[in-house]
Amino acid sequence: MRFPIAPLALLVLAGSALAQTPAPAPAAAPRVLKYSLAPRPDPLTPWTLPNKPHWRLVELLAAHKGEARWSQTLVQDRTFTGRYIQMAPGEKTKRLFYPDNEIFWVVQSGQMRVSIDGLAPFVAGKSVVVQVPQRTAFHVETLGNEPVLRFEVTYTGMPPVYAAEETPPSEAGVTFVRIAYPAGPATKLTPAQVYINYDKDVVQGGGRGGRFLKAGSFIRGASIPTPPRDDLGHFHVETSEFWFVMEGRLDFQLEGNKPVIAEQGDVVFAPYGRFHRNNFTGGGMATRLAIFPTGNINNLDAENPSRQSP
Repeated sequence: MRFPIAPLALLVLAGSALAQTPAPAPAAAPRVLKYSLAPRPDPLTPWTLPNKPHWRLVELLAAHKGEARWSQTLVQDRTFTGRYIQMAPGEKTKRLFYPDNEIFWVVQSGQMRVSIDGLAPFVAGKSVVVQVPQRTAFHVETLGNEPVLRFEVTYTGMPPVYAAEETPPSEAGVTFVRIAYPAGPATKLTPAQVYINYDKDVVQGGGRGGRFLKAGSFIRGASIPTPPRDDLGHFHVETSEFWFVMEGRLDFQLEGNKPVIAEQGDVVFAPYGRFHRNNFTGGGMATRLAIFPTGNINNLDAENPSRQSP
C-alpha cells in the first residue's frame, strides 16, 4: 500500500519536534518525617564557665587592651577546648605535636609563619584556617610588628608532646620522658589538606563553604528573614556544639537564653540537649564554622509545623 508523501512528512516532523521537547522535571518527593522519643537532660545542661551562650570578640579585646600576649579559654566541654591566643611580635611557640588528634585554628588578625613537618613553611593571615594532623610536629611565630591573634581548638584533656630539642613547661604532677615514634606523617601532606584562606578562596570566589576541618564545617548563606521564635530548631543527644563566626552576622536562638546577634570573630555555644537554631542576618552573606566531634552530628528537630531554619 502506498501512503501520500505529505502526511508522512508531517508525521516525521511532528515526531522530531516531540523528541526535542524536554521532559518535565519530576515532582519533588514530599518530605516524610518520622517521630521518636529522644532523651534530654532534666534539668537542662547548664552553661558552665568558661562556656557562655555568646562570647563577643569586641568585649574580649577590650578586656585585654594593652596586653602584648594573652590567652583566654572560651569553650571547654568533654570533647573540645577552644581559646583565643594572642602572641606578641617576635614570639615563637615550642615545636610540638598532638599524638592522637588533630589541632586547628583560625587566624583573626596579624600574620604568623607556620612550620609543619612535611610541608614548606607558609604565612597565615586573617581568615586563614590551619589544621595540623595528629603526630605531626609544628611551631608558629609572629611576623611583623603587630601581635597575631588566633582562635585555637584542641581536644580536651589531650596534652601535647614536645620535640626532643625543646624544654617542656614545668607542670605539677607531670614528668616528661624520652619516647620514640615513626618519623613523618603516614601520607605526604599537601597545602590543601592543611590550610585554607577563607576570605580569598571562598568569600571572594563566591563559594558556599562546606567541609574542610575533620571536626567542623563552614556553613555559608545569604541573609534571610528571622524565623518565628516558636521555631525551636534542633538539639543533639550526645554532644554540645559551638560556632566561630567567620563573616557577617548570625541570629542565634538558644533554649533558655535570649536571642543573640553574633558577628565576625564571636563564639557561640549550645550545650547538648538544648534546642538551638541560627540563621544568616544583617542583609549580606554570613558564615558560621560549626564545630562538633569527628564524624557526623545529627539534628533532632523540634516537633513544630512552622519549622523553617536550616
